[in-house]
Amino acid sequence: MGRPKKGSLSTYPKFVVEKINELRGDNEGWGAITILVELKEEYNYFESDIPSANSVHRYLKQEGFIKPYIPPGVLPTKTCKEVKEVHQLWEMDAQGATKVSGIGYQATINMKDSLSKKYCMSFPVAVKNGSTQPRTIHYKWAFRLAFIESGLPGMVQVDKDSVFIENASKSPYPSRLHLWLISLGVDLCFINVRPPQKQAMVERSHQTIERQAVKGKHFDTWSALFKNMNKRRKRLNEKYPSRSLGRKAPLEAYPKAKHSGRIYSPKKEYILMDLNRIYDFLTEGKWYRLVSSSRTISLGNQSYYLKHATPKSQIQITFDKETKHLVFHDINEKMIAQKPVKGISKENLMEVKSGSTTRELNSMYQTIISATDFPL
Repeated sequence: MGRPKKGSLSTYPKFVVEKINELRGDNEGWGAITILVELKEEYNYFESDIPSANSVHRYLKQEGFIKPYIPPGVLPTKTCKEVKEVHQLWEMDAQGATKVSGIGYQATINMKDSLSKKYCMSFPVAVKNGSTQPRTIHYKWAFRLAFIESGLPGMVQVDKDSVFIENASKSPYPSRLHLWLISLGVDLCFINVRPPQKQAMVERSHQTIERQAVKGKHFDTWSALFKNMNKRRKRLNEKYPSRSLGRKAPLEAYPKAKHSGRIYSPKKEYILMDLNRIYDFLTEGKWYRLVSSSRTISLGNQSYYLKHATPKSQIQITFDKETKHLVFHDINEKMIAQKPVKGISKENLMEVKSGSTTRELNSMYQTIISATDFPL
């Protein structure tokens, strides 16, 4: 009488279970041992009247107070290694938005070659306020403009921003931008240290570009700012001596840095993309997700319905290159489903309509280089 009917702590009186529930609900950081100490010290419970720490822990987990452990999974990215050739590695980062006289807040996406120190791109993105960040489409066009000018690099070093991976998950899946770069044969590597050491070279380039092209200046249009950034980049690359390069300008010290030799153009992007590179990448990965009450999971912003999965259970996900399917296993490693992977098409990764890929990209490129106001 007065006892819970089933589940953890079912053999203890209801008022004991309710008190445990109340203590944990009012104190988010408390675990089983803390709760048991409080029951004895504050509420005068005897040792014989209360459950064990393991039982309380199981109850807290059952009631959703403790989130299930999610393994880190495997994201098969490469290590950022010391480079020996130009365009082997670029550093890329978006500067926090700053207010530019005449045209409002701009967040500049900067890219720099790790060896030659060449400024590969400075692309200003018009944003709403100082806390707004560039979106995926902005990064893609910053990359495209850089690729047109300097060719495709071997690898790009970035931080673990949500634009590249699902960084809110302990088992992150690559973003559409990440997969798009892989399809073009450009690998990503992620830094493992926190700001300001995270990308020292590109962080300094933020300051350099701002001093050279923005600080103390007024612009009537976005295009005027972008043209001035391009002008200052050209001067920095060709004429300004760098202390780290023996007082030579980047292209003076490394003439081959003018272009990587891997030609890119919007007209050729569809042909240059190879989805097999993505399939090879996914084959090496492993991800974990919790099944929702409606038997669905989310992976790469795509939803998958798993008819035979247990709600609130944890599943393991791998990729089968032969079938192009995701394979789902339960906690006992039993396969419960195979589903075609979603979102892996050239049109989806390029974010263009089917049948008009080249025309759309070339049209937008022409718009960007000729538009007065920010076209994205």
